Amino acid sequence: MTKHALLAALSLAACYSKPAPPDATGGSTGSIAHSSSIALSDDGATLYVVNADSDSVSVIDTASRAATAEISLGPAPTADGSGNFAPAVMPRALALSTDGATLYVTGQRSGLLYSIDIATHAILTVAVGSEPVGVTVAADGSAIYVASSQDYTVVKVDAADLQVIATGTVPAEPWGLGWSPADGSLLVTQFAGGSVIALDPDTLTTRATLSIPATAPRGDARLAHGVPRAVYDVAARPGTDELWVAHVLLGIDTPQPALNFESTVFPSISVFSAGAGTFETTLSIDALDVPGIDGSFADVVSGPHAIAWTHDGSLALVVDQDSEDVLAIDGVGRVEAALGRPLPGHMPDGIVLSADDSVAYIDERNTADIAVVAIAHTATGITLTVDGAPISRIASDPMPTTLRFGQQLFYSANSDQYPLTQNHWVACASCHMEGRSDAVTWDFAQGPRDTPTNAGGMLGTGFLFRTADRNAVQDYYRTINIEQGGSFDPIAQASELDAISAYVNLGIPAPKPPTTDPVKVARGQTIFMNPDVGCFDCHSGPRFTDSGGGNPTLDLTGSIVLHDVGTCNTGSYPDVAHTDILGDPRAACMFDTPSLTGVASTPPYLHDGSAATLHDVLEQTRGTMGDISSLSADDEAALVEYLRSL
Repeated sequence: MTKHALLAALSLAACYSKPAPPDATGGSTGSIAHSSSIALSDDGATLYVVNADSDSVSVIDTASRAATAEISLGPAPTADGSGNFAPAVMPRALALSTDGATLYVTGQRSGLLYSIDIATHAILTVAVGSEPVGVTVAADGSAIYVASSQDYTVVKVDAADLQVIATGTVPAEPWGLGWSPADGSLLVTQFAGGSVIALDPDTLTTRATLSIPATAPRGDARLAHGVPRAVYDVAARPGTDELWVAHVLLGIDTPQPALNFESTVFPSISVFSAGAGTFETTLSIDALDVPGIDGSFADVVSGPHAIAWTHDGSLALVVDQDSEDVLAIDGVGRVEAALGRPLPGHMPDGIVLSADDSVAYIDERNTADIAVVAIAHTATGITLTVDGAPISRIASDPMPTTLRFGQQLFYSANSDQYPLTQNHWVACASCHMEGRSDAVTWDFAQGPRDTPTNAGGMLGTGFLFRTADRNAVQDYYRTINIEQGGSFDPIAQASELDAISAYVNLGIPAPKPPTTDPVKVARGQTIFMNPDVGCFDCHSGPRFTDSGGGNPTLDLTGSIVLHDVGTCNTGSYPDVAHTDILGDPRAACMFDTPSLTGVASTPPYLHDGSAATLHDVLEQTRGTMGDISSLSADDEAALVEYLRSL
């Protein structure tokens, strides 16, 4: 037993007691609702789960463990003529009405909230903004709340007539929704903003901001530290005013070559006091062989995604998407109580507990099934055991087989299956969260580099890396082996690399743009295309880039179009001259033109992330990127609005 496991066991034995059964009034008693991809009826008889890649919702009978219905929200998705697979709806979260008669579902790609009559399966919809994800229902059932991630808004929908009755703006991309046990505030996680916003549920004005602090380095880069990102879920601990928030910490302070999988990303749960509105602590892993350091988690996990509490608040069950497991945390001692690994499927996304807390149902998105995990109590703690075969929930899988396999690999840190990392630590999705960006800058050997997005694929965007150092996604086995701690053989595992490439290029849809002003967009497009301004000189073609211009085969020994746009770093960690993967030279300050597809979803900007907004990009590159010096403030605002629409 490691010292972490021993301390966890001693703490658990000292403070853990078997939870009392929930109140007989229903399975939701004792817990406070928060947004999730899976829900259970109050009588425990029926599960509801979204099928993000099938544009449907499945209804599961818990007694027979079988699907009784698959409710389509639109035509079944199919790959287009070019092989691109992009669901039209992409349902991501759901919530039951307080009377259990209606199911509310967000469509991330459709921009709609779906209201489904459970008895008849009749569907009504309302537009709620760009890329809605989180959804929850008011305690009295009068309103539904939706987080529209790309609009940076939370909308309130009247349950009686399904009309939007209020809209609130938040500072960064909203994702998960929950409720504060202290004052009834609506809680909103800021996905890449490292905070939780408490809103007045009536007016949707901000009451408080609960910021997750960065954890400072502690001498050894393998100790959990860094800035918070991927703030997926917030769940109130029943019977207390505690808020538990699932996220990761990214250790961006460590430069290459010291930067590796153990110093890069750390799974974390931050705890706040809702009553005081203050931060308490961050629970995470620490390196097992560093003397005197004891983390809260005895095992390495990765990608915390969703939290479910036992009804008495004694245990938190955390689904880890990348390491493909479920972690039980003792709510009192705040240490690991048990680990359920492996789960039977892939890409776990959500979790809900039975009314008596004896069973956890886990949404496994990649395999389109539900894992059933039995929670058994012993004299010293609990055990988590997979209970039978997972529950199938869709009639057929519309995603092409190669893309589905690539999705599994992209989101996997399950080192027991594939050598993508070591010790279940890092997945491709650890930095390319949701297939996009982690919104931080890493100190790579070439210089400081902002994480680019993969959304929309790499096809048509020319060369890869900020200085055109690579030309194919398959060559990212080097990233897997160097930065993720993996051991991929590019020849023996070519089929796996091809699957990752296919998924990245064809299976991660481009972001839906935020809601924009069409008049300003039209004016901005005219400015963008004006040859005297010069934007289109470099940002040309269907993907708005000249990368690979005159070199359609992307031959690294051929013509390479790079630009000096005045953003070179010459300070303490400078951009440096280096070579591409074939040994061809690259100058220190000449950069590849990035695609503008979905540019609104990828702040911060420039190769080093030094521009927080698109306005900042224009200001920082005046005189070096196009000729925007003559633009008025209104012209610049219109140009930015056009860029946001791409």
